[in-house]
Amino acid sequence: MIAGVIWPCHAAAHDLERTQVLLTFERDGSFVLDVANDPGWLKLRLERFPDSFADRVVLWVDGHEVRPASVEFIPGPTVATHRLRGRLPFDAHTLRWYYGLVIDPYTLAVRRADGRMVIEEIGGDAWSRTIDVSGQFRAPLLDQKVIGFMLAGLLLVPIALRLRYRRFNTFNVPFVSFVSSVLNQLKSALG
Repeated sequence: MIAGVIWPCHAAAHDLERTQVLLTFERDGSFVLDVANDPGWLKLRLERFPDSFADRVVLWVDGHEVRPASVEFIPGPTVATHRLRGRLPFDAHTLRWYYGLVIDPYTLAVRRADGRMVIEEIGGDAWSRTIDVSGQFRAPLLDQKVIGFMLAGLLLVPIALRLRYRRFNTFNVPFVSFVSSVLNQLKSALG
């Protein structure tokens, strides 16, 4: 009899929260964390916590907290989503997760950059187990600033060759035209 009275209450409480969590990683270590809940429940719950939503979640990576760089709220009729974006270090190995608003159990889905999925059942107001995040991130071969300088240098080569040709009139004109056309094709291919 008591179980029949308690069971519906537990199921109804879980339906009120409708917690869904998806953590998606990219090769460069960036992540998108979507934390979705019932909008009515979320509004009532957040009234009790005046601080930022980002303060209610913890990404514990290799013994240090990783804070999101941005938080975006996406309202919806059945679920409201907080989308948090950030970046993990390239050499990250372990992750533990905590969401401090919920009470009932929910599922954390982790979509790794290497295509694997990790599903973790969280016991409500509790920490996740240790999740392996190693081996999925790659540092870019060249820094964006280096690429910018290289492109600028490549674009300046035809100008330098034209100036040299006009100044000394000793350079081979077909060669300058060839180099110029190759660089223009490279420029249009890169965008």
